[in-house]
This record gives sequence, C-alpha cells and structure tokens, in this order.
Amino acid sequence: MLLEVFKLDNIKQKLSYLILGQQEGQERIEILEHLKQDPYSINQLAKELDLDHTTVKHNIETLLEYELVRSSENGSCKLYSLSPSLKENYDMLKGMKKKLELVFRSPKLFERVVQQTHEGIIILDENKRIVFINKIAEKMIGHQTKYLLGKNLSYFIEADIDQSLESVSTTGEPVKQSIRIETKPSETKTLMVTLDHFHFEDKENENFFLLMKDISKKTEKEGILDAVTAHSDIVMAYLDTDFNLLYVNSAYAKMTAKPPEDLIGENHFRLFPSDKNKKMFKKIVKEGKMISIKGDHPLRSSDSGQESARWILTPVKDNEDDIRGLLLTFSPDISDLT
Repeated sequence: MLLEVFKLDNIKQKLSYLILGQQEGQERIEILEHLKQDPYSINQLAKELDLDHTTVKHNIETLLEYELVRSSENGSCKLYSLSPSLKENYDMLKGMKKKLELVFRSPKLFERVVQQTHEGIIILDENKRIVFINKIAEKMIGHQTKYLLGKNLSYFIEADIDQSLESVSTTGEPVKQSIRIETKPSETKTLMVTLDHFHFEDKENENFFLLMKDISKKTEKEGILDAVTAHSDIVMAYLDTDFNLLYVNSAYAKMTAKPPEDLIGENHFRLFPSDKNKKMFKKIVKEGKMISIKGDHPLRSSDSGQESARWILTPVKDNEDDIRGLLLTFSPDISDLT
C-alpha cells in the first residue's frame, strides 16, 4: 500500500484512483464535501451521511493514507478536515464527481457496479413488482432471477412490507426493518432491509428499491446472548446513537408485547415518544457518561401516564473513545417508584 501511495504522487491520480477506481467513490465524495465546510469527527460524519461508523472510519483512514484529509485533536475527540493540497485543487474533486455521475447514467456500467456491491439490491416498479435483482440478493433469498422478475415481494417474503412501502411514499423517508425468509425447507435467514423510493428521469411513476444485508450470523450470536439473559428480569436493549434498536432481550420484548425480530431496526422513541427521556438520551451521547436515574418509564409514552422506573443508560465506546451505541437496562420489579 505504501508503494501505491508513493506512485500516486499526483493529486489527480489519487482522486481518480479513490473516486473512480473503487466502489466507495460516492461515499468518499460525500465525506470530502462535508469536510470542506467544517471539521468533523467520524461519529459526526456517520450521523450526517447516515452511514455505518465502520464504513466512515475505513474511508477516512484511506483518505488519510493518501493525504487528502488531515486530523487534529479537539480534547478527547479527533476531527478531520481537507488537506491543504486538496483545498488548493478542490475543482479536481468536482470534476471527478461529474465523471462518476456520467458513469452511473450508463445503464451497462451502472448494472456492473450494482452487481459488484456487497449488499443485495431489488428494484420494484410502480406496482411493487420486481424489475431487477442483483446476484447478491439472488443468493440471499435462494431464488433465481428468472423466477422472481415480474413477481410481488410476497412471492418469497412472508412479512407484509406493503405498510412500510406506503410509509416511504407518504413521508419520503427510508424505512428499515428486519425480515425472515425461508430459503430452503427448514432453513431461514434474517435480513435487515432498507426500503426507499426514487423516480426514473423519464418516468413520473414512483419506483422502490430494497437494500438487503444478511444478518443471520449476527442474529444467531444475539440468540446466544438472549439465551443467557432469557430468564433474567432485567430489561436490556442496545441502541445506536440515533436510538434505533440493534438488540433487545426477552424481557424488553415481553414488555412491548412484540417479538424481538419485529423490534430490531425500530427507533426507540418512535415506539415510546418522550421528549424528556429523549433529551436525557441525547445528553448521554454528547457527554459520554453513564447515568443511573429514577425517572419516566423508558418503555412508556409520555402521554400514557407518569409511571416511573429506575434505569441505567451506559454509553458503549470503541477503541478511539467514540460512542458507538447505548446500553439501556432496568428492572421492571421496581417500576412503581414514588
């Protein structure tokens, strides 16, 4: 890798290699465009761009290696900004962005890129019937493309996602949900699906697409963890920094009267709206300190009464001391505190 850096001593060569020559090109453009405005930490970039923390960290490390960004210390946090050389040649980045847009306007090139991504992709027409599926998605669901084209998602997905698609249409916001599909007799997979919509330039009709990740192994590990905590009365949930549920134990699921798989990917405060609790959660993300508090019940909406609970919220940090998520724990046995 150092040999590559030595060879790519020209800013244009570096941008061409990192933007046009690798599949993370679009992500890197978005990162660099944000860093042009202000310095950001990895966590801040992940939130702003709605990307996974690991993805942003990988891209930042690559951009650092090629001297397109630089880092600075701000207390215990690392901030990243454009390098002086990229600032001076920022017009080159704009040129690379235009070239990348031209690449994606080519149906043949676009399909090749889509086929090489690590995520499963399914595109639906305005009638919610499958018009395109890439090889990764084909492998995930265990059906060949020729049997899927023109069919409704219900052909292989038992979960009713029509409601989620309606939400996408109404709000314009993507929806994440976990689904289970049977790929073979007595064999199932768990997929994390992001649903969103778009319009073709030459069509007025709304179209939909699904991005799918196979989280079966992750779910299996969570099953082991849940088996350990299954007989515990302690309620446990792990949330990301936007308060989306990534893991819940049986006690949490029992209190919501929903199976755990229906909760994963849901936002905690969409399920249980509470401005007071949300403000407290945001404070923990900002300050990075664990709190133990007697306050409004975390699994009750603010308009459902004043039931109290003593709960603990613990920030979970990575090796760089950046907050990756929050662990919520409390005991329902002491939820009637005064």
